Amino acid sequence: MTQNLTPELVYYAGNQLLEGPHWDEENNLLYFVSIEDQMIYQFNEKSTEIQTYPTSGPVGAAVLTEGGYILSAEKDGLYSIDPDTKKRTFLMQPNTDDRLRYNDGKLDPKGRFLIGTMGYGETLEGAASLFVIDNGHYKEILTDLTLSNGLGWSADGRTFYHIDTPTNKIHKYDYDLMTADLSNKQMVVEITDGGSPDGMCVDLDGNLWVAEYGGKRICKWDSQTGEQLIEIPMPVSNITSCCLGGSEKEYLYITTAKEDGEALSGGLFKVKIR
Repeated sequence: MTQNLTPELVYYAGNQLLEGPHWDEENNLLYFVSIEDQMIYQFNEKSTEIQTYPTSGPVGAAVLTEGGYILSAEKDGLYSIDPDTKKRTFLMQPNTDDRLRYNDGKLDPKGRFLIGTMGYGETLEGAASLFVIDNGHYKEILTDLTLSNGLGWSADGRTFYHIDTPTNKIHKYDYDLMTADLSNKQMVVEITDGGSPDGMCVDLDGNLWVAEYGGKRICKWDSQTGEQLIEIPMPVSNITSCCLGGSEKEYLYITTAKEDGEALSGGLFKVKIR
């Protein structure tokens, strides 16, 4: 089950909680967030240059839209940020429960933004949701969640994968590409012998790469059978999320969170997987 895939540290600044890596294919840049530091990072690995974009409160996710703007999910709402001028524009606030903050979010195959919530400072069972943001409007497409986390789509966009962390399960849904509505919920993977499933991405073969918070590993799972295909041991315990990157999507970029006594925890890693 274990292959010789060695994680390489590519960025470290002592952050408490890195999350949400997002690859900018056009410019070969990596975006990721530092939730507690209230910061979005734009990282050029080739030049080692870092651009920073401060946020107004904890930031759960930041993605790059088709128009080239950063879409940022912050405690007090969603913002559009010009990556060149850093000008910020408030868009909307779908979440009306001040006990919650935004967590993981991604663009769907049609360019809509899906963003989930979780308790801020405490676990609130059943209080979280998953929203879809589309052309200035929003709606809830999942409710009664506790910690909305990793998400992704099949290559044809018709299957949606989602993690509600406390369940320790990855579920799949039929995804309506016209409306973003979800149906036919089914369990794909249940993690019973590691950490808690956190962020996730879908690779070019349709398999699921799942970060395990507290599990000191990231694993690849067959999205059809639920079989664990690969386990990559990590040098730190708290693995928060991952995304494909590189010109050929040959790398897996992995964010982590601090753990006392672990020198590299809170760093950004990459692993060559192809």
